[in-house]
Amino acid sequence: MAAPIGNKYNEIWDIETAEQFCNDVLEYIQTNKKCRSLAEACVELGQYEELLSYLHHKFDKDFKSIKKAKDIVKTRLVNQGLDGDANPTMAIFILKNNHNMTDKQQTDVTTNGKDVNGTPNIVFLDLDSDEDNE
Repeated sequence: MAAPIGNKYNEIWDIETAEQFCNDVLEYIQTNKKCRSLAEACVELGQYEELLSYLHHKFDKDFKSIKKAKDIVKTRLVNQGLDGDANPTMAIFILKNNHNMTDKQQTDVTTNGKDVNGTPNIVFLDLDSDEDNE
């Protein structure tokens, strides 16, 4: 027999357990100074990283503890990458892919401070003129 419509008997996540889990993730990241990702914290707490996205969409809420945890991890990656405590290449990779950071690239195409003229100068020569034959 199928469960009735709207059955939530097996639902384990309510707003209180979601907030507690997010607080646990933050606490794990704060106490474990080598933790460099939310995924690591979630796995160590017996869950999976996608659960954070699920809870965010389920309750249509941005959990402050997760925002703070992301900031801690981001700052930790930058500092450890600069200090040599983390592989700089991997720190850059994670920051670009998980924290929306990018390399700054600027291209300035000018000539003596003036914009480049995109219109080519075309000069037509009259090869049949009498002046050229003399």
